[in-house]
Amino acid sequence: MTLQIKNILVAIDGSLNANRAFNRAVQLAQQTKANLYLTRVVEDHYLNEDDGILQMVNYNDDSNVIEARDDLNQKFMMTVYPIKDTFLRIGDPKKIIANYLVRGLKIDLLVIGKHGKDNNHRANLGKMAEFFKTNVHCQVLIVA
Repeated sequence: MTLQIKNILVAIDGSLNANRAFNRAVQLAQQTKANLYLTRVVEDHYLNEDDGILQMVNYNDDSNVIEARDDLNQKFMMTVYPIKDTFLRIGDPKKIIANYLVRGLKIDLLVIGKHGKDNNHRANLGKMAEFFKTNVHCQVLIVA
């Protein structure tokens, strides 16, 4: 029995591994004819969970948010395979991706890079990949 993949979510952060994850997610979406969703979560440890989901207005001039928005837009515009929707969020990536996006979009496959953009946080980001692997209710593909 093979699992049918209807909805794929790929999380990006501007890193090389995230770009590889994005490319792999596009390939898988093409092969399975799945809906492809793209997210970028800008971490902000000072926000509570609800603020991380709802408050984007106060971050319009934040350089991290501008970079994240530009990255999402570039991938959206340059990808031949249609991206169903993009999500730019601020807050805790674990909570936002696992609790809101995977569940809310009924994701069958989450695709993420093993390590992210900031080399100082490589161990932490590897732990984030492990978190998703064990705590989301879908298959997880970790791309290195």
